[in-house]
Amino acid sequence: MQDSEREALRKNRQALLKDLEAKRIASRLFSKAIFSDEDKDEVNSKETKNEQGEALLDILPRKGPKAFNTFCDILHEVSPHLESLLRPIQEEGMPTEGTDGGIGNKNPIPSTINPGAAEHADQADAKLFSFGGSSGVKPSSNTLDTETVYKMERGTRGIAIIINNKEFLRSSGMDRYPRNGTDVDRDALLKLFRMLKFDVRVYNNRTRAEINRIAKDMATYNHSNYDAFIFSILTHGEEGVIYGTDGTLTIKEITSEFKYSASLAGKPKLFFFQACQGHEYMDGMDVTDAPQDNRVSVPAEADFLYAYSTVPGYYSWRNSVNGSWFIQSLTKVFEDNAERMDILRMLTRVNAMVSTYKSRTGDHYSDSKRQISSIVSMLRKELYFFPENIERS
Repeated sequence: MQDSEREALRKNRQALLKDLEAKRIASRLFSKAIFSDEDKDEVNSKETKNEQGEALLDILPRKGPKAFNTFCDILHEVSPHLESLLRPIQEEGMPTEGTDGGIGNKNPIPSTINPGAAEHADQADAKLFSFGGSSGVKPSSNTLDTETVYKMERGTRGIAIIINNKEFLRSSGMDRYPRNGTDVDRDALLKLFRMLKFDVRVYNNRTRAEINRIAKDMATYNHSNYDAFIFSILTHGEEGVIYGTDGTLTIKEITSEFKYSASLAGKPKLFFFQACQGHEYMDGMDVTDAPQDNRVSVPAEADFLYAYSTVPGYYSWRNSVNGSWFIQSLTKVFEDNAERMDILRMLTRVNAMVSTYKSRTGDHYSDSKRQISSIVSMLRKELYFFPENIERS
């Protein structure tokens, strides 16, 4: 291993230890002939997750010239947010237009946008994934009335979950429909949520049980030191349900876990779903021109926001190079406006931007189709990611 690679491991050691799935990674390193039996057993013998991670990171620098890149390759599959600490995220693939309902993934024709149909709509394709634009997302200092605006002042705003399902098992019925382009969405959300000051945790190719477990764990987690929570999932779907790698579970199964989360009570809980909600194609049509100490009780359904890539009954579109229309639009609008705009205004702009896309598949039934994202809000206050930038009269 090169000195620069050892230095990267040393410099990022604490960040790696926070989320490192050491036993799983040690097993992968063993299967790739980087770790010996003894190395794997050394990691597995440790009692706590942190000790297992410490053991793995102690052994790894001694394992030869291929160890670092192999480790990064494994992180790319298991925990890409950790891989990005050690080397740049890479994007790959040829462009195809498809849906998140498991069909239409074969025609190499990229989507197009109707110029001028909505603000920012002419900045499509590659530009949608350029971060750190002219506005940037940089906080200043001010205070707001917490009676009307959610408090968002912690150095780390909260935890953001990204579940990214690309490959599916035969039992799901979706094994022939890999979600090409979804890694672009995952990486775009990862960058965005970090910019918004969230602790991002990424999970790739998770089963129904694993998705439920992640939701349960996050619902019972102590969020007392955070201001908000984000849960996003990129997968196939149908109306009211999403796919784990082995089959379906209802959206309600996931979201209901958080209704009675004591440490999230009164805090915004944001859910983003990139998935089909049915089997219909959408056609277009031409148109013309409280004081901090007070203990208050809030309804269990309060403070939730759900953003769906499409409306019930319809397909959701995804491009294999640029990612999905919804996530492309979401990341672009938020990156440009999160510094000073509240979330509902931004999501309205996302709706407008998504509506300007038109499919190009070359197929009679699926060509020139549209999409509109949807917002369901039970927020009780305005939500700014950087409220310190907002001046109030």
